[in-house]
Amino acid sequence: MIQIGEILKNVPFFRSLGRDSIDFITEKLKFKQFKANTVICKVGDPGDRMYIVLSGKVSVSAANGELLAYISSGNYFGEMSLLTGEPRSATITAITDTETFVLDKDDFDVILEKYPSISIAMSKIMSQRLRETNAVVSEKAKQAKSASPAGPSGSLKDKHITEILAFCEENSLTGTVELQHAGDNAVITYEKGILQQVKYKDLADAEAIDIMMGWEDGQFVIKPKIMTFDEGATTQAAKKGSILVINQSLVVRKVIEKNLAGLGHKVTTASDITQGIASLKDNTPDLIVSDFKYDELSGYDFCMQVRENSAYEHIPFIFITDSNINQNMLAQLKTLPNCDIVDSEDVSVLASKIESKLS
Repeated sequence: MIQIGEILKNVPFFRSLGRDSIDFITEKLKFKQFKANTVICKVGDPGDRMYIVLSGKVSVSAANGELLAYISSGNYFGEMSLLTGEPRSATITAITDTETFVLDKDDFDVILEKYPSISIAMSKIMSQRLRETNAVVSEKAKQAKSASPAGPSGSLKDKHITEILAFCEENSLTGTVELQHAGDNAVITYEKGILQQVKYKDLADAEAIDIMMGWEDGQFVIKPKIMTFDEGATTQAAKKGSILVINQSLVVRKVIEKNLAGLGHKVTTASDITQGIASLKDNTPDLIVSDFKYDELSGYDFCMQVRENSAYEHIPFIFITDSNINQNMLAQLKTLPNCDIVDSEDVSVLASKIESKLS
């Protein structure tokens, strides 16, 4: 099984991020399959998404048809289009049946807003000086994580702004970073490791960060906010449950299992109806997440078969569909009581639907 987090770590502008940041990005990834000999994107197409290859193999060809390279599982393509906004400079074709994760530009922009250090890393890729700095950011961020978060301070000659922001994200800072440079003052506010606001003159957050990138001297101090008992109180947690996930794709099963288990649910998976039925007999789940069709029969027929048993008739279903579903089949699924339908491309929507269904 491909470790998605490890693949993301290979993408230069995700390299300095911590585990929570990687998990957030993973939730934005959309699962997409391509049949063999399918053109995924071609020269001149808008550069509005990048792809991570989970299984299979794709070819990279120039505008004149010349074969440039092959990309297989564990690798990615299209990242430069997100960086530059330029149209595709190559044609990508699936050589075999291929499974991918897709990161759209809209979601990428959300990620940039949440983790501004990615934007900083992008600037490094565009600049030789910043590329050299980027090579040590990840290691220094790890060292910073082991240091006491209670008000570290120092010189910008010793700690570049990239390292400071990475430290704040890694340590889930709630508080401020105060900076001084050439008589100017700036304040960056964080909430649980997420950048909230940058105050520097009257500049917008992104413009201010860009200017700070060039600060090679000055001082900084990180000031965590002291939490009171009232502020530390939490709301009642959403109900957790036992969930059976039945899907023919190993990648889909693993990604869903990881996300739901991370939310506190007990998750059991099965690759087909036979395994699913066997799992039902071993442990009756609170909810079933099902593919919309199987080799044996449709998701509709499977649901009806399960509910013939009075012991299972109360179990709600959530069907994972995609853009290839036949409209008649979709209409049939919608007639089932106590059933919901979600798009397989958005795991976060699925998790939200499950939380709602169990509450």
